[in-house]
Amino acid sequence: MAKDPICGMDVKEEGALHFLHYEHETIYLCSKTCKETYTRPPGMGKPTAKKGILGRFLEKLAKQNKQNYGDTPPKCH
Repeated sequence: MAKDPICGMDVKEEGALHFLHYEHETIYLCSKTCKETYTRPPGMGKPTAKKGILGRFLEKLAKQNKQNYGDTPPKCH
């Protein structure tokens, strides 16, 4: 098993659909979204969330997930 460097999810190497070859290493990713995030050019990070209703909802959801799962992210994909 390999660990996705973006979300921390465990990925089975055999039959993985999303992976990258970099120099002498293979990087396994759990989804197309994580692969796109990993390959995004430096300085082009995720857009910052605005503190509207949606931003506050997402912050609350993130806090609840941290309380429920700790530092281990839930299996989302």
